Amino acid sequence: MLVSIVQAIIPSLDYTSALAVVVLAIVLLAMVAFKALQQGGVVSPSSGNTVLIVGPMGSGKTALFYRLVLGEGSKLPKTVTSQAPNAEEFSPCEEKSSKKLQLVDLPGHDSQWPAAMERTSDAAGIIFLMDSSKPQTTVAGQKLFDLLCDPGLKKRKIPFLVACNKSEEEGAKSLDDIQDDLHADLQDRTEFKDTIEDTEGNTIVKKMTEDDESDFKFEELPCPIKFTTVSLKKGDIAPIEKFCQELLR
Repeated sequence: MLVSIVQAIIPSLDYTSALAVVVLAIVLLAMVAFKALQQGGVVSPSSGNTVLIVGPMGSGKTALFYRLVLGEGSKLPKTVTSQAPNAEEFSPCEEKSSKKLQLVDLPGHDSQWPAAMERTSDAAGIIFLMDSSKPQTTVAGQKLFDLLCDPGLKKRKIPFLVACNKSEEEGAKSLDDIQDDLHADLQDRTEFKDTIEDTEGNTIVKKMTEDDESDFKFEELPCPIKFTTVSLKKGDIAPIEKFCQELLR
């Protein structure tokens, strides 16, 4: 039918030439549509468009999820420890922006961790939330180590933001102390040479970097990682909002 329409518009074209025009038009339309989806959707296709909120139980992940999705000034629902992921599309930029990210809040319980790790393949960025008043360094260190050793995240150089919540509480640890404690924990895990099985059943050593013999530095990891303090109670999550906005650039 399309070929007949082209021949009616350009009578001089034979069937083969008209068919070539139709095919070319379809290809061009497909390219335009794909480009439009990319511009309206966000990040590079190789990085996915999902922001994962992960971390130990009780750090405020679900409260952060609703704060980002509902926006500043919205009444947040009462939250409890999540038993399943929460997912919602949201725009970290101005209200009228068509650029959106998929936000996923993953449960912090250890039993849910293997399933959480399976969600990393579509990650554009990872928000690792901790409780400054109760950092749970050992638990946090294990989860952060698993993520920083993930081959897919390392290959795509997915950015991390370690956000220390409840920084306003009395007795909360300083950002420097939390960063130092995490560094020590991760260094111990590196020297212990924890292992996993790959998809073919081979035992491989978990590595954050290719050279795990010497002391690592956060700034030298394949995945760029930043540390910041936030306070959901006070509504101070500007560093997290900025992190999400930068994923759209």
